[in-house]
Amino acid sequence: MAFKFSFQKVLDFKEKEKEFAEQEYGTIKQQQIEIEGQLEDLEMEKEQVFRQYNDVDRKTVSDLQSLQQEVEHVNLKMKQLESKSQEIDLEVEQKQQVLIERLQEAKMWNQWKAKSMAAFQKQIEQKEQAMLDEMAVLRYSHKV
Repeated sequence: MAFKFSFQKVLDFKEKEKEFAEQEYGTIKQQQIEIEGQLEDLEMEKEQVFRQYNDVDRKTVSDLQSLQQEVEHVNLKMKQLESKSQEIDLEVEQKQQVLIERLQEAKMWNQWKAKSMAAFQKQIEQKEQAMLDEMAVLRYSHKV
């Protein structure tokens, strides 16, 4: 007699939910890393523009205005990315919370399955022992 967990479909569903939550968390975490990289790139671009800006003695007014516009453009892009980064950070926290909940649910169902299997094993062992005891009694009674 083989063990069959009566709630296997529920356990499978919980495992799929957990996997889906892991995938969502991984995706949003990847987006967060990409945005952080973009922010670092913009920071380096801004530093480069400021270095060009510091060479004032060799620049014309139009060059300085062009550099000023470039600085403003980089600042605008940075603000937009920082705003998006904050949104992604919130989403990462939400996805992480969902993932934790799904992990806990799946763990609970797996523990329940393990306990059910242990109880089933114990029941089988008791039946086997009862059968062996009965066989021993029958053998003994035939000898006497």
